[in-house]
Amino acid sequence: MNKKFNKQFFWLFAIIGFFLAIFLFVNEYFLNQIATDRFNSEMQMCVELSSECNLDQLVNADPSNLNANQLKLIELNTIIKSYEMYIIKVAQIFFAFIFIGLIPYLVAGIRSLVQRRKRKN
Repeated sequence: MNKKFNKQFFWLFAIIGFFLAIFLFVNEYFLNQIATDRFNSEMQMCVELSSECNLDQLVNADPSNLNANQLKLIELNTIIKSYEMYIIKVAQIFFAFIFIGLIPYLVAGIRSLVQRRKRKN
């Protein structure tokens, strides 16, 4: 009974973690694609308006002196740069679910080790 529960518990969390990871990965992928497209159009608009479009200077500038287009450029650039970090977090979430699924196995293993030590003594 206990081994069957451990196996079911593991697969429950593995499947939930897998589908959650797929959902989050697809979400981040499309967010990145949309942000990249929007960034390119905002950058083109910024160039057409002959405003300051250098991102390094915009990030260091006072936000109250920037127009809405420039603020949007900073925001979109932050989203695009953070894409890899988001994907790493998705992988961490998946492995956290796998680890949670392994907890009953770990507890059972520790209990068997403790029982073996008690039998030897």
